[in-house]
Amino acid sequence: MTVSLALRDSPNISDATKQRIRQVARQLEYRPDPLVSALMRQRRRKKPQQARAKIAFLHDNPKDPTSWVSANYTTGCFSGARKIASSRGYLFEAVNIFERQLSGRRLSQILWTQNVQGVLIAPMPLGPTLDLDWEKFAVVSLDYSHAALNVHRVIDDHAAGITAMMAQLDRLKYRRPALVMRESVDDRTNHQRLGAFLAQRTRKPSFAEIPPLLFDDSNLTEDKFLRWIRRHKPDVIVTGDYQVVVALDKCGLANRNKIGVALYSIDSRTKSFSGLQIDAVQVGEVAGRQLISMVEHNERGLPTKPTTTYVDAAIWSDGSSMREYPPA
Repeated sequence: MTVSLALRDSPNISDATKQRIRQVARQLEYRPDPLVSALMRQRRRKKPQQARAKIAFLHDNPKDPTSWVSANYTTGCFSGARKIASSRGYLFEAVNIFERQLSGRRLSQILWTQNVQGVLIAPMPLGPTLDLDWEKFAVVSLDYSHAALNVHRVIDDHAAGITAMMAQLDRLKYRRPALVMRESVDDRTNHQRLGAFLAQRTRKPSFAEIPPLLFDDSNLTEDKFLRWIRRHKPDVIVTGDYQVVVALDKCGLANRNKIGVALYSIDSRTKSFSGLQIDAVQVGEVAGRQLISMVEHNERGLPTKPTTTYVDAAIWSDGSSMREYPPA
């Protein structure tokens, strides 16, 4: 009882005794189980209240903090993780870190006060590494937005998706595939799609070696895009960016008989296109299970050897932006 009271900073225990007990606890690397602590606090109350552990889904939408669900992949991951959390009795709440504009320390205090035990980091725009008091939380990330952060990650298998896509292009006798990708997306996926594309192109001698076009918002103009197409003459463009689809349309090339389009991630705006449908709900479910397992095994803080779990969640959709049959 004395140890329990000391670790809870009870005024009934002298400061000298508290200090001695805490020193021994540090030497033993002892960590109290927050779920058991919450249960005991609930039982000690005269009027017990429902005390449910919570999982926080951290996201960042600077354009419209109220409409973060506009990103289909993020929405699917949220739904899948929430389903698992709810089935295990956890509350699940989206937290917009851009909207709050709080320091990492203050945000950590708020989350901990609200009985947040686990943190699931959504795909975000590239930015400074999150600075939270990680020792308080179990944490899993859904991409490499914060690449410098040593956390466990659960990600859809980008390389497997591109490999399957290149097999489809080969089957349909495309010979000049070209990758067009936003630089920030390449960084957030740890260059896995780019690497898989180059590897598959190298392994198939029938594919021409067209240099990938990497761009950002400031350097992709219609004129530049059209010049690149005229120079390299791709017969199919591999991309996942809606801006590329729009640029093709404006250049009068949005026709599968001129240039095919294969999307490595189809969303609501491009659902009629050929490419990969990513089951983000499945990714969220896997991430939710891993995070809850970490919470219940009291695995807090940043791991010394983080792991990455790849979920093969992509399904090919024929769509209408590529040829239906190989040419004679």
